[in-house]
Amino acid sequence: MGKIATRVAFVLPGPSLGKYEESFGFRAPPLAVAYLAGVARDKGIDARFFDASASRKPEETVIPEIVDYNPDICAFVINASSLAGQAVALAGRLKKSFCMLVAGGHHATFSYPLLLRRGFDAVFLGEGERSFSEFLDRLRKGDDWRLTRGLAYNLNDKIVNTGLPRPIENLDELPMPAFDVFDKKLYTAGLLDRNSSLITLETSRGCPYNCEYCSVTKMWGANWRFKSIERVIRELRKVKELGYRWVFFVDDNFIIPVKNIISQRVELLNRIIKEGLNSLKLIVQLRADFVARNKWIASLLHEAGVRVAFLGIESGDLATLRNMRKNLIPDESAKAVSVLSSNGIIVHGGFMLGAPYESEESMKRTVRFALDLIDYGLDSAQFSIYTPLPGTDAFKRAAIKNELLTLDWSFYDCLHPVMRTNVSPARLFLKQRWANYYFFIAKGLKSLRKGRLLSKPRTEKDAYLRNGTIFLARKIPRYLLGLIKLPFTALLISRKLKRELNVEEKEEANQILKATIEIEAMQKQLAKSMASHVLKA
Repeated sequence: MGKIATRVAFVLPGPSLGKYEESFGFRAPPLAVAYLAGVARDKGIDARFFDASASRKPEETVIPEIVDYNPDICAFVINASSLAGQAVALAGRLKKSFCMLVAGGHHATFSYPLLLRRGFDAVFLGEGERSFSEFLDRLRKGDDWRLTRGLAYNLNDKIVNTGLPRPIENLDELPMPAFDVFDKKLYTAGLLDRNSSLITLETSRGCPYNCEYCSVTKMWGANWRFKSIERVIRELRKVKELGYRWVFFVDDNFIIPVKNIISQRVELLNRIIKEGLNSLKLIVQLRADFVARNKWIASLLHEAGVRVAFLGIESGDLATLRNMRKNLIPDESAKAVSVLSSNGIIVHGGFMLGAPYESEESMKRTVRFALDLIDYGLDSAQFSIYTPLPGTDAFKRAAIKNELLTLDWSFYDCLHPVMRTNVSPARLFLKQRWANYYFFIAKGLKSLRKGRLLSKPRTEKDAYLRNGTIFLARKIPRYLLGLIKLPFTALLISRKLKRELNVEEKEEANQILKATIEIEAMQKQLAKSMASHVLKA
């Protein structure tokens, strides 16, 4: 049923209230689009990507471009909750162009009832490539697309979902990403390399950890699945051929501390070196405890081209880390920072403030710990505000305990308070903003005292850090303006978040809660079914 699809427009809506990319000049393309465009092209269907976020284009410009393309399907990528509002608004205006409106991604998966009630025709749940492939096949054949597994849709004012798709156990089965859908000049690692081009790749999916604020395990599952070395090498060759200079591996954990997986990662890193692909500059996300306990890995990472490592340190307070289910201790984070930094790798630390179980003293401890890590070699830091994103245990708890203060998704960017905590929203907002400013001021002063801030770079790392210093220095007027506006912004936020959710918002929160519980049950059943299949085999 429905017309045969010949063109698919993938759409990423415009920017939210604030993003780290605006401060750090770091802008990465959404890898999911490249995979799904690859799925479409394998079926002879044209695919184009309209990135209103990276291009900074207003709706008035983007909509005519999409309409001129005349797509049969408009597919919205809604991974970040902060983009949900813009996605709904843009989709509402595109409805008049008679393209079928579909959505997918982290946020879309766990809030699918809301999106369907706001005009989307279908939402893809969980891992999308297999479902999208079946969906397109059904459209091509004129079959009923609503029979696609892994889909949610409206039927006679009732929301129906067809379950979750089976996880892709062999990631080599994924189509080659259609990297050419990206406008290369839009994606950069501007803070470090002004004329850089940045692409995203993945070598694995899933996470065996279970941090209570994270939706990764809920989305991808607890099983860690990885691509073969040959497949990763093939993708690296392709992006190098396309002229990309920086590669961001989006794996939530580039290395898992399991013996055979460590061996596979070591073999991959050695192949990258052997193939000469270490001329690419790699960015990876690592567990601090793994690095601290396996110090030898840092030199191999650097030799393979890793130039930036992101560590999710989160807190300097042991009780907070335990409540987060992070299973880290601050001493190991300090050791990891030191090991990576001394091997020429730029270390970026992620910290979080404002968890509902966190005291004001615990937050101070985290900020002091981040400042102490400067002496261990921490090069940069970001302080996020604890945000209960749909699909997480954090959201479930906040919804059940009526702790949410807003469902304005533009606030769900990890930069704004959205729930009741031990400090007021305004105070938490000020603490988070000041922590970011304070870290870089302290970092600059320490570098100045040691004579490093303005000294001639001695290493490649020094050169990148000097580029970063120049990049940030150019933004000082903007930062000063931001500081001046902070009290007024905090006051506005406080006024908005003083009330509880209204009746409609409470109903929406309950819908997300119900959808999350439902998806978790389906995941458990699917895992049980797959385990049974393996045993029979």
